[in-house]
Amino acid sequence: MAEIQPEYERLTERITDAYCAVDSEWRITYWNKSMAAWTDTPATAVKDELLWDAVPAFRGSAVESHCREAMATQESRTFETLPCDPFEHWMEVNIYADEDGLSIISREITERKIRDEEFELAETLFENAQDALFLIDVDTNEDEFRLERVNPAYENLTGLANDELRGRRLEDVFGDREGGEILERYRKCVSQREPLKYEELLSVPSERSYWETRIAPVIVDGDIKKLVGAARNITGRKEHDRQYEAIFNQTYEFIGLLDPDGTLLEANDSALEFGSLDRETVVGNPVWDADWWQISDDTQKQLKDAIEVAAVGEFVRYDVTVQGGDETAIIDFSIRPITDEQGEVTLLIAEGRDITTHKQRAQELDQKREFLKQIQAVADIGGWEVEFSSETMRWTEEVYRIHELPLDHEVTVKEGISFYHPRDRATIEEAFERLRTAGEGYDLELQILTNTDKQRWVRTLGTPWYDDDGTLIGARGAFQDITERKERERELQRTNTRLEEFASVVSHDLRNPLTVAQVALELGRESGSAEDFDRIEAAHKRMNALIDDLLTLARKGQQVEAIRPVTLDALIESVWETIPTDDATIDIGLDDYCVEGDEARLRQLVENLLSNAVRHGGDNVTIRVGLLDDDQGFYIADDGTGIPSEVREHIFDQGYSTADEGSGFGLAIVRGIAEAHDWTVEATESTDGGARFEVYTRQRSSV
Repeated sequence: MAEIQPEYERLTERITDAYCAVDSEWRITYWNKSMAAWTDTPATAVKDELLWDAVPAFRGSAVESHCREAMATQESRTFETLPCDPFEHWMEVNIYADEDGLSIISREITERKIRDEEFELAETLFENAQDALFLIDVDTNEDEFRLERVNPAYENLTGLANDELRGRRLEDVFGDREGGEILERYRKCVSQREPLKYEELLSVPSERSYWETRIAPVIVDGDIKKLVGAARNITGRKEHDRQYEAIFNQTYEFIGLLDPDGTLLEANDSALEFGSLDRETVVGNPVWDADWWQISDDTQKQLKDAIEVAAVGEFVRYDVTVQGGDETAIIDFSIRPITDEQGEVTLLIAEGRDITTHKQRAQELDQKREFLKQIQAVADIGGWEVEFSSETMRWTEEVYRIHELPLDHEVTVKEGISFYHPRDRATIEEAFERLRTAGEGYDLELQILTNTDKQRWVRTLGTPWYDDDGTLIGARGAFQDITERKERERELQRTNTRLEEFASVVSHDLRNPLTVAQVALELGRESGSAEDFDRIEAAHKRMNALIDDLLTLARKGQQVEAIRPVTLDALIESVWETIPTDDATIDIGLDDYCVEGDEARLRQLVENLLSNAVRHGGDNVTIRVGLLDDDQGFYIADDGTGIPSEVREHIFDQGYSTADEGSGFGLAIVRGIAEAHDWTVEATESTDGGARFEVYTRQRSSV
C-alpha cells in the first residue's frame, strides 16, 4: 500500500489538467502542480484549507454550486464555466464524488470555445456567401465521394436544388465524363491532403459554363472526412483573358508574385497604380527596395523576415503601412508559399488588402462605444443579470445606487423583488416568472422602496439569456430611475386638469353672470329702472370674484416660495382687519403658535377661511381659532348654520359653491395651499353646530 500511494501521486502530478481533492468537510487534501500553476498558489499554502478560502473566486460561482450538489447527491458531474477573476479562461470541470469527499479535475477549453464560435461563423458564411459552396462526404476506404450539402448561392447559380443533390454520386449529377473529371480532382486533393484550385467546364444543368473551383480537405484526427469547396462562375471573364485578367489584375487587392529570395516577379495593376510605379522599374528587383516599403527601416526589415519565413513553407500575415504615390495606406498583408510536387517552395504570392477605412471605422466604433458608455452613465441606466441554476443575481453600480445599497451587498432574486412597492410586487413577480418559465421578456414602469424607504419610479426591462445550445439559463436586463420624469408627467397632468377646470369655469360660470348682465342691460335701456342696473353691477362683481380666484389658481397653483416660521395669531389678526364685516366677532386662542410656511400663501389660506365663515355664518357669526390636539395644527370654526355632511367632501372642488354670490374657488385655493405645504385640510362640524375647518400642519398621531 505504501508503494501504491506514491505511484498515485506521480500519476496525478503527470496529468496536465488542474487536479485537487477535498474531504467531506471541504478541506483540501491534494493539490497538484497544474492546480498550483492555474491558481498561482502552491500546494503547501492550501493544505487543509477550505476550498473556498484557497480559491475565493469559487465562492458563489457555478463551481461552488456544482460541488455542493455533487457532495449532497454523491453523483459525479461535468460542466463548463467561465470563473470569476482572476481566471479569464473557459474551463471544463469534472467532479467525482464519494463518501470521503470530491476529486475535481479542470482543464482549459478556451480554444475549443473559440473553435465552436468559429464553426458558427463558418456556418453563417456558408449560408450567406455569394460564392457557390458545397460539401463532399468522403469515404477513402471505398473511394466514394458523394454530395452532402450545397449553399443557397450554389442552388441559385446552378439551378440544382440541395434536396436533389444530397447523397448522390458525382457521375449521377454531372454525367460520366464531367463527373469522372471532377472525381479525379477530388482524389488528387485527398492524396495531396492540401487545397486544390482549378477551372472546369460544366453543364449545370444543361448550359455549359466555366467555373473557378477551390476545394480543400477537412481532416479530423488525421483522416480526411470531407471536402469543402467553393465555385464561382467565370464564364464572362473567360472572354477577356480568362486566366490573367480575371485572377491577377481585375481586383482591388494588391497582388505580387515573388521569388523565394524576395525578387519581385510580377505586380498587378492595382499595386502599381497605388504606388504610381511602372512595372519595369520594380519587377526583377528585391521587393523591399520598391517605393511601397520606404516608410521606414523597420518596415523593410519586417518584410525581409516575413519572406524568409514564407520561403520555408509557412503562411505569413500581418498589418502594415505602405507608401503610395500620393498617400499611405494600411493593408492586410500576407505571403502565401506555393510548392511543387516535391514540396519545395517555388513561388510566393504576396497579397495586400487596403483596410485603412476598416481601421478608421474600428477606431470610430471604439469611440462610439465609449460615447455610449458615457451616455448610459449620464442617463442613470444600470444593468442586472440572474443565473437560474444558482439563483445568483448581479447588479451594476448604478442599480446599487438606485436602491441605496453598498456595492458589497450580495443581493438575491427574492430580495431584489422585495424592494418593489407592495402594490407593484405582484406585477414584477408575475413578469419575472413568465421570463423564467417561458422566456417572455418584459418592459415595466413600477415603484420601488429603497434601502432608506425612499419611493422611486423605475423602468425595469428583462430579457431571456440562452446558452450556446439554446437553453434558457438566466435573464438579463436594464434598470433606470425615472422618478423625475414621472413627477413631470404628474405635474403636467395636474396642469392639464386645472386648464380643463378653468376652461369649464370660463365657458360656464363666467357665461352665466355675463348673460344676466346682458339681459339686465337690455331691460335697463327700455325701463331705466335702477333695479336692472343693480343686477348688472351684481353680475360684474360676480365675474370679478371669479376672475380674481382664477388668477390666484392659475398664477400660483400649488407653489410655495420662501418657507420660514410664521406666528399664526398675529397673521390672523392682520387678515381679520381687512375682511369687511360689521357684527361678526373673532376669538383667537393660539398662544403664539408658529408654523413653517410661505407667509403670503398662508395669508391667502386664512383669508379664504375667514371670508367663508363670514359669508356663510350669518350677520352675528362668532369665529373661533384654536389649536388641534397635540399641536398637530389649527382650526377655524364658527357658530353659523354649518355644512351638511353630504356635501362636505365636495366643498373643496373648484367651482363648487352653495351661495349665489360665491365663486366656488375659495376653498379650492385653501386646499391647494395646504397641499403645497404637505398639509391636509378637512371640513367638519363645530361644537356650536356651525362649520369647522381643521388644518393639519404635522403628521397625524395614530389612533
